[in-house]
Amino acid sequence: MAIPGKQTRRMATALLAALALVLVAGCGGDGGRDGDADDDDDDSGGPRGSIGGTVLAPNGTTPIAGALVYLTTGDAPEIPGSVFCYECDDMTGKAWVLTNPDGTWQMENVAAREWNLVARKGMFRRQRAVTVDANEHLDVPVSLTTLPGEASADGLDRIPNYAVLLSQPDETFKLLGKFGMAQMSGSDVVWGTETFDAFNDNVSQPGYPPSTELFSDQQTIDGYHMIFLPCYGTGVGLSFADSRTEMIRSYVSAGGKVYNSCCVSFWSERSFPDYVDFYGDDSAWAWDIGRVSSTALSTQGAIADLGLRDWLQVVSPASNLDSFPFVYGYTKIDGVDSVHGHGVEEDDYWVHPRTWVTGSADDVYQASPLMVTYSHDCGKVFYSVYETSQNKAEITPQEYVLLYIILEIGVCEGEYTVE
Repeated sequence: MAIPGKQTRRMATALLAALALVLVAGCGGDGGRDGDADDDDDDSGGPRGSIGGTVLAPNGTTPIAGALVYLTTGDAPEIPGSVFCYECDDMTGKAWVLTNPDGTWQMENVAAREWNLVARKGMFRRQRAVTVDANEHLDVPVSLTTLPGEASADGLDRIPNYAVLLSQPDETFKLLGKFGMAQMSGSDVVWGTETFDAFNDNVSQPGYPPSTELFSDQQTIDGYHMIFLPCYGTGVGLSFADSRTEMIRSYVSAGGKVYNSCCVSFWSERSFPDYVDFYGDDSAWAWDIGRVSSTALSTQGAIADLGLRDWLQVVSPASNLDSFPFVYGYTKIDGVDSVHGHGVEEDDYWVHPRTWVTGSADDVYQASPLMVTYSHDCGKVFYSVYETSQNKAEITPQEYVLLYIILEIGVCEGEYTVE
């Protein structure tokens, strides 16, 4: 089956990006690092001003925490259109800041001049020209730092290449729409307006390719920064998924990100069996590894990550972060395991999986992890025991948790440095 035009363009972009990286490497550059060669230092002691604003999601309402905002005299570096190792930029010589939980940011003592202002969260990036005047504060219009919902031809707006298996009941495609990557009609995506690539699975939309197309070859899957394999996204069958484990492992090793949830954990467990200890029989051949119930479970989870807690207090202020409602779960994680050999050098190549949310100690979850992420070489895997997306017009508290983690695993490896 032919892949529609949007997927074809993505494949062409991936080929061009791969060629560009080869050419850069051949010239002695660092093709795996997203850096800016401009020297933005200003030691002239000239006039100064200040600047500040707010970074929002493409929907124009959801604040983005931990976004990188910086000023540069040149253009922001190109973002490869296919999978790559995304290392944190060297911010030496730049005015830069990470946004607060409410999306706000502020820079003081900035050289008065024309700048290019860059706002970035993972592969979402917007660049706009601004002018800082002497002894003045520039309150940047929010339109200049709202992350884009689609890429622009001039390269100033960039978005990640997402591939999403269409499935129910974990309808992650609807959450991406509510985030601003598609037009919405109530709780439904207006098909044809989405800026992610959709693949039919246990949900089918006319004109879209089957999920088998995503896994047709390594080049196709490597054309995406992140793939979404949500609950009941299993139209391909277990034997097909089993035959693609090396493909997924190679994809993640090269920098790809995977979202996986609930009863189809075999997508990630088969490729990465050492990181997560599921309830019961961990056999990667099983349809529903870790199933603890035949009916949907609810629990009152505790938000374990401090950054997530701070952000939820902004976007879902009425929520009790130590008794946070989660619904529609069937599986259970007993624990996570540290794994040696696929981490970063400064950690002696150990990988320590991260637990973002734990279940209640008073029910079947016994305070076990509900949502975990782990790195594997350059990439990351995100697994949730819950069918996290919900069929509602607004972003629900449970979906906010999913959204935050999706954005966080898309950011760079390491820390922003100043040398």
